[in-house]
Amino acid sequence: MRIDWNVKGFYELRRDPGVIAELESHAERICARANAMGKGTYATGSRQGMMRPQGRWRASVVTADAKAIADNAKNHTLIRAMSS
Repeated sequence: MRIDWNVKGFYELRRDPGVIAELESHAERICARANAMGKGTYATGSRQGMMRPQGRWRASVVTADAKAIADNAKNHTLIRAMSS
C-alpha cells in the first residue's frame, strides 16, 4: 500500500482561517495572563513560516518593552503564563 501525501493540501490547511484563529486565540490568552501577572508589556504576533517543506503557521508572545524583558528574565513570566 502506498500513500501519496498532498503536501500542497497540508500547506493550505495550515493557512485555514479557523486554524489561524485558534493559534492566535491561544497566544492572546497567554499574552493576557502575562500582562496581568507581570510588569511591562507583552505582545503577540503570528505568521506563516516558509514552505520548506511545511510552512507551518506560528503565533508568538514576546516582551514588548524593557520592563517586560527584565520582569521575564527575573520571574519567568512567559513560562508561568503558558503553564497557568
